[in-house]
Amino acid sequence: MSDLTPLNDEIDTLMASLRAESRDIRVFFQVFAGKLASALPDAVEIERDGSLFTRRRPIRRINVRVGEDILEAEMTREGLVCREVQVLNGLTDEISFEAWMRVLAASLRQKTRSTAEASAVLRALLT
Repeated sequence: MSDLTPLNDEIDTLMASLRAESRDIRVFFQVFAGKLASALPDAVEIERDGSLFTRRRPIRRINVRVGEDILEAEMTREGLVCREVQVLNGLTDEISFEAWMRVLAASLRQKTRSTAEASAVLRALLT
């Protein structure tokens, strides 16, 4: 059994939740992005829609630094678009949200050096 199995289970749970609520992807993204920023404040950058003077400023994009790379998730008119940006070689790949989450989980695991710590961050995103 891989030491990433608990993380993969957490991601599978999150993906099942997302599929169940896919009609509300915009609401899900707002909640998820906010929780991710709270869980990883030093690694997450948030961009919001609207001007500073509007009442509602929904989250439009999140950028998460994972080592030398950046994971980007953006809410567009067409839906959620996720990218992995390899900063050193200048490559950008559009990936599924599930793949995005798996890259994030692997990065958390490497950063924390503990499956329990990384799993705790992912659990925080689920609740």
